Amino acid sequence: MSRVPIWHSVAEVPADLGATAVSIGNYDGIHRGHRFVLDQLRRHAEARSLVPVALTFWPHPRHVMGTPGDPPLLTGHEDRDRLLLLAGMHGVLDLEFTREFAQHSPEDFVRVFLVEGLGAKCVVLGEDALFGRANAGTIETMRELGRQHGFEVVTVAELGPAGEGTGRISSSRIRQDLLGGDVRAANASLGRLHTVTDVVHHGFQRGRELGFPTANLGPRPQGLIPADGVYAGYLTVTEQDPAHAGTAPLAGAPATISIGTNPTFEADGSGVSLRTVEAYVHGAHDLDLYGDTVRLEIVDFQRPTLKFDSAEALVEQMAEDVEVTRRTLAVEHPGAPPAG
Repeated sequence: MSRVPIWHSVAEVPADLGATAVSIGNYDGIHRGHRFVLDQLRRHAEARSLVPVALTFWPHPRHVMGTPGDPPLLTGHEDRDRLLLLAGMHGVLDLEFTREFAQHSPEDFVRVFLVEGLGAKCVVLGEDALFGRANAGTIETMRELGRQHGFEVVTVAELGPAGEGTGRISSSRIRQDLLGGDVRAANASLGRLHTVTDVVHHGFQRGRELGFPTANLGPRPQGLIPADGVYAGYLTVTEQDPAHAGTAPLAGAPATISIGTNPTFEADGSGVSLRTVEAYVHGAHDLDLYGDTVRLEIVDFQRPTLKFDSAEALVEQMAEDVEVTRRTLAVEHPGAPPAG
């Protein structure tokens, strides 16, 4: 098996992979409902001595067949696949979704990707699963194709409030919670902290001038940007710029995160304020993260974006924001290292 078991075509799937148990989906967010299905997949794979694999797509089919960028995705491409591996998948077949790809009939899709590509002996799906051209394939279609090709089809219930059956956790509801600033509710449905990932860019350096230097993300990070406001969270460097080789990368550093325009200052002489995502790592006044890829984990909303009458008033509020973050993280994650 390849060192990083993410494959973008059946030609990349290792010849010695072995027989597999497969689940199919878009998996936006890898929320608790998705992980319930993936947990069932792992259990069935273990019971049958099969390799658990997720088959997924990028871009999201709705972005190709409908309006690009609608809906906005909870997770970016790389984060989605990383979370699938963390959920216990031994491999991810991540196929490019195009209008041409969408023309595969249900029968061809199963034959090419499940049977010949992955050697599937068990397919785990929800009862309402649809696949193939115009979503013509149903769970009954999959069962019939399983009888033809020699693989078992297992259905799983939707994840409910107590963790078993009868309920539903949807990416759409999590998206609504994040866009409304209710990160706590979104995190509860995700079963993890919501993340936003990007390379650190140069900003206007106003935070540095005010004594709170921030790491500024670019305009299109991976992961859905929550509603404007100030949040408590953590910052982790996932990939260092070569210029920073030899320095220990930050991991789970407490951070106060600001999202939105800065109404106290104009972004430029045009009078237009730009929407930004920036994070102040507590106690890190000389930290150089330019060019590093960082992941922000967002714990909770603290306050809305405000306009201040002076820089001094803003600095006073920023100091209070840092203190609120410290208290929030101490309550939410008491075992974490204290903010410096």
